[in-house]
Amino acid sequence: MSDRLVDIGVIVTGTLDAVDEAAVRRGLDQFREFVKDRFPEFRWDVKTTRRPEAVAAKRTAPSALLQQALNERDEQHWDFAFAITAAELESHYSHHCFAALSRPLDSAVFSLSLIDPRAIGHDAESEQRIATIANRLSRLMLHALSHLLGLGRDSNPKNLLFHPSSAEQLDEMEELTDLQAEQQIAALAEIADQRLEERSGSSTPWINFMLRSAVINAREIWQAIFAARPWQFPRRLSGLTLAAVSTLVVLLLTAESWDLALSQSFASTTVLVLVSWIGTTTYVVFRQQLIVPNRTRQSEQMVVTNLSAIGIVFAGMLVTWLTLTAAALAIAGLLFGPTLIAEWAASLSQPASQIGWAERFSMSTFSASLGLMIGALGTSFESQHYFRHIIFVDEEI
Repeated sequence: MSDRLVDIGVIVTGTLDAVDEAAVRRGLDQFREFVKDRFPEFRWDVKTTRRPEAVAAKRTAPSALLQQALNERDEQHWDFAFAITAAELESHYSHHCFAALSRPLDSAVFSLSLIDPRAIGHDAESEQRIATIANRLSRLMLHALSHLLGLGRDSNPKNLLFHPSSAEQLDEMEELTDLQAEQQIAALAEIADQRLEERSGSSTPWINFMLRSAVINAREIWQAIFAARPWQFPRRLSGLTLAAVSTLVVLLLTAESWDLALSQSFASTTVLVLVSWIGTTTYVVFRQQLIVPNRTRQSEQMVVTNLSAIGIVFAGMLVTWLTLTAAALAIAGLLFGPTLIAEWAASLSQPASQIGWAERFSMSTFSASLGLMIGALGTSFESQHYFRHIIFVDEEI
C-alpha cells in the first residue's frame, strides 16, 4: 500500500432527508472508487463529519460553508475539505450554483438542491433520484478535486473538467485525459509529501516558517491569485469603485487639487502611491477579516491561505488603481489644456508651453491614489459574505 496519503474531509451540513442521505453515501462511494482506481499511487482517506447545526435555512451563502470547511480542514489537518448541503447556494457569477470552489481555501461546497431531478420538475422514483443525485454529486466532487489541484477547464462535455451549464450535463462528465491525469498525479505528489510543520517541528520561528512556506508553495499561491480574477474587481466591488470614481472626479475638477498634486516631488508622489496600495490592502484584509489565525499550531496550509488572500486583495487594489489612473489620464488629456493647468497649479514654475503629459500623469497618479484610499472605505458597504465570495470563490458551477 502506498504511504503517500491524501486526506479529504467531507462535512455533511444541515439535515438531509432519506433520499439525500442515501445519495450522499452512494456518491461518496463512487468518488472513492474513481480516485482509488485512477490514482492507485496514493492512499485515499475520505472522512465524513456531520454538522446538522451548520445550515438551518433553505438558502445559504457558500462563503459561510467554506469558512466552516476551512475551520475543519485546519483542525483535522485535511488536505481538502468538502461541504455538502441540501440548501440552495446563493450565486453571484451565474443564474444557479451547484457548487462553489475555492483554491485559496482548498475547499468546495456542494448543493444537492439543484442536482435533484425534481428540481426541474422531473418525476422520479426514490431509487432513480438516489442514483441520479449520487452520480452528479460524485462528478461535482471529481471536478472540484481537479480544479483545486490546479487544472483548467476543458471544452469536451464528457470531460470531468467541463463547466456544465445544467445538471443534466453532469451525467455525461466521466473521463480525464492522460495529460490531465499526469498533472493531477504531479500535484497530488506535492500534497501527499510531509508538510513543513511536520518536518521542522514547533520550534521554528514564525517568520522563518512563513517565508519557507511561501517559497515552497509560491506556484500554488500565484495560481490562487490568478484564479480569483482580480482584474474583475472594479466591476464586482461596486461600493469601492463608486467611492473611488467619485473622489477622482471631484479631485480632477478642483484647482486646489491640481496645485497640491503638481507641487509634490517625485519621491513624495511615489510614497503616496505605495501607501495607497499597501494601506488599502491592509485595511480591506482586516476589515473583511480575511486573515485566518492558526488555532492549533503552525500550518503550511494556513500560511498559503492567508498569503493567497493578501495577494488577491493586493492584486485587486493594484488593478483598481491602474484603472483609475488610466481614466484620470484620459480625462486630463481630453479636458485640461496646458493653459488651464498652469492657471490652476499656481505653484508650477514652468510656463504653459512646457506643460505636457508628465504633469497630467502626476495628477492622475495622485488622484488615483487618494481615490483608491477613499474607495477602500466603500468596502464597508459590501456584506462580508459577498466580499469573501469575491475573494475566495474562484469557480461557481
